[in-house]
Amino acid sequence: MDIEQLLAARAEMVDMEISSILLDVKPPELGAAVAYAIASKGKRIRPALVTLAAEAVGGKADNASFAAASIELIHSSSLVLDDVIDKSDKRRGRETIHKKWGTDLALLTVQILAALSLKIAARDPRLMRIIADSLFYMGEGEAMELVDYVNDRKSYLDLAFRKTGCLFGSAAEVGSIVGGGDEEQVESLRKCGNHIGIAFQVRDDILDCVSRENDLGKPVRKDLFMGRPSIVVIDALNSGISLKTMMKCNNGELMQLVGESIGRAEELAASEIELAKSHLGNLDNSFAKSRLEALGDFIISRAK
Repeated sequence: MDIEQLLAARAEMVDMEISSILLDVKPPELGAAVAYAIASKGKRIRPALVTLAAEAVGGKADNASFAAASIELIHSSSLVLDDVIDKSDKRRGRETIHKKWGTDLALLTVQILAALSLKIAARDPRLMRIIADSLFYMGEGEAMELVDYVNDRKSYLDLAFRKTGCLFGSAAEVGSIVGGGDEEQVESLRKCGNHIGIAFQVRDDILDCVSRENDLGKPVRKDLFMGRPSIVVIDALNSGISLKTMMKCNNGELMQLVGESIGRAEELAASEIELAKSHLGNLDNSFAKSRLEALGDFIISRAK
């Protein structure tokens, strides 16, 4: 089974878990917005990470499906909030929730998704602190993007951990806890997840520069035009390329102009994946461990 087949299989498992909790959201308009957010499926990488972490310590994927659903709901809530803050009209090729239902209902959708996540996580009280920590760090990450905080690689990595890495780390952590891992295994998988998530964010920044909107399913060069921190743009600025010059470029011109910065970003993503893999050394060799390694490789080679 290749990694995309595995992601699809794990997505079905998590979708079944999530569908059972959507029946009682009122009023109907809010219920529709929540269901719309959940139906806007990506590759479900984070919940797959939960189940693989559980299996890597000797547990079963099925027993971790509720924890995977909790993580995916937090991710869904963050996407809705991102779109509100960025005023984005499209997400994965569809209208965003605030565009379709308005900002007020979109913000309420964020609250409901987070509440549903916590409700599911409460089946195992050990998970509550981890989910709460993710919400806290992700809130910090959103704020860091809005103020003049990030201007070099060190501050960027701090942002990337909070914005993206922390939820990947939490996914691996809750999976290993539910799977019955010991303290050392849980900590190793959490660190592995953190680095996978940082690499994921770096790859997102690269794709924002090199992709076409129809391929990515959302606006491209958004980081550049909205002044959002991007490792590619930060590196280019620190290399002497002006923001004004970058903003005048079309996609092809931008790729050529900041090609060296893109290359350094790709090296950074690859180094983060190698760090992630280094934290798997104390785990027994298994199908799950090999798939965790393959997941890292997939993340830094994906096209969307």
